[in-house]
Amino acid sequence: MESKELERQVVRAWRRHNDILLLLLRSVPAEGFVAVPTGSRGRDVARQFNHLNRVRLGWVHYHRTGARPKLPRGDKGPRPSRAELRAALTTSGKEVSAFMQECLRGEARPRMFGRDIIRWLAYLISHESHHRGQIMLALKQSGFRLPEKVAVQGLWGKWIFGK
Repeated sequence: MESKELERQVVRAWRRHNDILLLLLRSVPAEGFVAVPTGSRGRDVARQFNHLNRVRLGWVHYHRTGARPKLPRGDKGPRPSRAELRAALTTSGKEVSAFMQECLRGEARPRMFGRDIIRWLAYLISHESHHRGQIMLALKQSGFRLPEKVAVQGLWGKWIFGK
């Protein structure tokens, strides 16, 4: 496979992942943003999404500068709104995509992760999928079941069938 095609596929995979996350964000009922998994003292649904944005921005900043960014934790204070989360995740998704493209063109390299962009991408998607599962569990345990069109076809079918 030629490198341009590999770059296109890798970036497209990240964008698909981000689109799926944004679909989930759009599908959470307004009352569901305060849901927390049963028995957990962890983040509510809104703060789970906020955490994903913070981690994305933190890693991209670290990869580019070698310094840890000073980003607000978001665990306290006002809960971010759906619109704020959508804007933040859209922007950070583009930041990740741009950094990956730089790496795939040989213009940059991630720090840590064996300096391997695919390994970092796999980590990032795995980390976000873990939190997506926590979000789904919190919603389900709080009585907010998402329609099958979102929960199955949207979150899985978009990977498998590409629609």
